[in-house]
Amino acid sequence: MNTGMRKGEIMSLRWNQIRNGFIYLEKTKTKNRREISANEDLAAILKHIRKEEGLTSEYVFTYSKRAIDRVDRAFRGALSRAGIQDFRFHDLRHTAASHLVMRGASLKDVQEILGHKTMTMTLRYANLSKEHKKKAVSLLIGLASSVKSDM
Repeated sequence: MNTGMRKGEIMSLRWNQIRNGFIYLEKTKTKNRREISANEDLAAILKHIRKEEGLTSEYVFTYSKRAIDRVDRAFRGALSRAGIQDFRFHDLRHTAASHLVMRGASLKDVQEILGHKTMTMTLRYANLSKEHKKKAVSLLIGLASSVKSDM
């Protein structure tokens, strides 16, 4: 949620890719290098993991000192406990993109953060909530009366 990274990028994340407040991704689906800023929430999570696990592995996410390669069962269990249905791990990327836009990020920002080659792909990811659309339309309140008074 804090990065918009793909599952594979997360699972293969190594400590040496995290430097100076950024995550540096060299191997991506689109073959393009990308940098993602680690916000303060993510920085706190990474600090906690490092404190708990130490540097017993080059990988960030480990189990028994080995890189985690599957999270399907744990993810389904977490969804079940939270009462969430019809949600996939990849939906976290869509959720991150939507929240970025609703909180003021430009579509270009989202495109670069998610590593999309085209704006068309980014537009598939950035969906606005009903509340956000309602707020946007409320910007038009008084428009008809101001146009009428300008005549």
